[in-house]
Amino acid sequence: MTNLQGKEKSLIIAASMLLLSILLMIIVIPGVYTKTLPNENNLVAVIGISLAIIIRLLIFIWYISIIKKIRRNGEKMKTGYIIIGILLIIFGLIYSDGAFAFLDNKNIIYVPYLMFTSVFFDIIASILTFIAIFLKSQ
Repeated sequence: MTNLQGKEKSLIIAASMLLLSILLMIIVIPGVYTKTLPNENNLVAVIGISLAIIIRLLIFIWYISIIKKIRRNGEKMKTGYIIIGILLIIFGLIYSDGAFAFLDNKNIIYVPYLMFTSVFFDIIASILTFIAIFLKSQ
């Protein structure tokens, strides 16, 4: 296995972790919408989670474009890796704040745990992205 393949594998695994994070966010939306406020629907939380999904989808598209560039010519994109890693950490921390907010709600006990798992996948994806910086291409 060459180092270029290792970098590519690292980014593919990071992108799949990001997709798992997005999937968990989608699973959380119905519970947050219907069961967080008594006799009301929580539209604000759904909008926030939807924006988080859109941002992560944009980062996923960025991952795909970087992987395609690696396959074409093997150029180093260290600044892109750093920006993606930092953005994933920042958005993961912001999303964990929402998970702490839902931790006290007894009606939807599964929501904060799924949100924390989503943050965990974001952190793993950012770590794999930072590891891809140090893998050298041939």
